[in-house]
Amino acid sequence: MSAPGDDLDEVVREALSGDNAALGVLYDSLQPSLVRYLSWQEPSAGEDLAAETWLVVAERLSSFEGDGRAFRAWLFGIARRRLSDHRRRLVRRRTFPVSGDLLDEHPGREDPESLAIETLSSEEAIAQLTSLLSPDQAEVMVLRVVGGLSVEETAGVVGKRPGSVRVLQHRALRRLARKLGEELPVEA
Repeated sequence: MSAPGDDLDEVVREALSGDNAALGVLYDSLQPSLVRYLSWQEPSAGEDLAAETWLVVAERLSSFEGDGRAFRAWLFGIARRRLSDHRRRLVRRRTFPVSGDLLDEHPGREDPESLAIETLSSEEAIAQLTSLLSPDQAEVMVLRVVGGLSVEETAGVVGKRPGSVRVLQHRALRRLARKLGEELPVEA
């Protein structure tokens, strides 16, 4: 399975040598799928968790060894740990959301309308597909498709053996085919 950013080997090498522009390229390439994965898991905190993930990446980048594929798996592994930490924090304390009016003074770089449409479309598709699957199947599918991780990389992120990941993915695909096949109209 080829995913966007498979050709990040050189960019990772440059980032490891201290090139900030290369780190920006990694961020631009991987941030959208990272946010989709985290938002699927925790809709109200996806962006924040992605930011926390990138902070950890910045702190630990000098200790990373590997190519572009390994970097992608490392990034999603960190994201999954940030997600677990976030859920533990939620259990311990209550939070209060910030009013959107307070954020109006800080505009983003991208066109908010097109970004919102793209995000909603992706989130709706992920939500619809994963609602038909078990939590384990859904996570494997999102990491494989949205995250672009290999079977081995996904296994490392979720803490399962590659064979278990293959079985979960196969069962998820069969279940999706069966469920979606029931919903499709039959042409005469």
